Amino acid sequence: MNSNKMTLVAVFNLLVIFGASRTAAQARGWGATTSAAAAASQRGDYTLAQTLYKQAIEIQVKTLGADNPEVAITLNNLAVSYQDQSKYAQAEQAYRQALAILEKDPRQKVATGFTLNNLAALFHEQDMDAEAESLYTRALTIWGKLAPKQSANEAITATGLAGIYHSRNQDADSKPLYLQALAIWNQQGKSESAEAAEAMFHIGEIYRSESNNAAAGPMFAHALTIWENAGQVENTEAITAQATLGEIYRASGKYAEAEALLEQALKATEQKLGPDHLEVAASLNNLALLYYCESKYDAAEPLYKKALEIREKNLGLDDPAVHQTMQYYAALLRQEGRQPEARSLEAEAARTGVPHF
Repeated sequence: MNSNKMTLVAVFNLLVIFGASRTAAQARGWGATTSAAAAASQRGDYTLAQTLYKQAIEIQVKTLGADNPEVAITLNNLAVSYQDQSKYAQAEQAYRQALAILEKDPRQKVATGFTLNNLAALFHEQDMDAEAESLYTRALTIWGKLAPKQSANEAITATGLAGIYHSRNQDADSKPLYLQALAIWNQQGKSESAEAAEAMFHIGEIYRSESNNAAAGPMFAHALTIWENAGQVENTEAITAQATLGEIYRASGKYAEAEALLEQALKATEQKLGPDHLEVAASLNNLALLYYCESKYDAAEPLYKKALEIREKNLGLDDPAVHQTMQYYAALLRQEGRQPEARSLEAEAARTGVPHF
């Protein structure tokens, strides 16, 4: 998800249209042009939007001067339009021009923070996380000095920076930022927002990596409730949350709850990726293990067979994941009293040195 950048863009557009200070005489020359450009950008007509933003900048420079903050705001929105088209070089140039203007005026902290965030998002999209990290950190400093008025912006910036740390497995740094953002949204009555759900999901991932299932479970469950209420249960993170929460419930013996989640995750994964994808094999394996724990051997066996078939097809006979599936399937066969079949599978799996279960 790219919600951090899009939220900032939306808020920033509102600032452009409604929040900028100007006299009526100044606004007449370029206000209508920037409004038309924003409308064109919102409906996806980026070429027109860029033309209009450039026209507005020309008028603003003549009317207000090249270093006026209004020029910077329009440059920011021109950059957003470029960024939406993945025209990264043009977007970076416009963002930097905007920052050069804004940073000359100490009164423009809010606009500076927005532009820093958008430029950070631009770098993050290009996997330039070192540059993005520096910009997010600068923006956080700004929001901290302006709090509590700008606390919503602080939450958005915090999750952007947290995402970078999380992608590097620096969860000691990412977790407090996600929790900081979540606390802000809770205070503002936005605990059921899409941004909050995404933060909860990542906090759940971090707790899960710490083997803290007691803390991870409620995070995944709350995020899923938000996505369900918004009709977004088929997004990738929601499917992952279903599968992970199902595994947590299975491990704690909550088989009924786990079964519903793992069945939903399997169905959604098949619909999203196709029946022969490796992620489908993982979902089949997880549901089969649950059925095994419930002694539903007849239900588990076809799932193990299908998971084994997918993994053999995609990975080859000698892959450890293939042989691990064989071991699970062999354990099931033994429970059913089918010893010769179990021994055959175990012998095949032993070729990779995978220990028997």
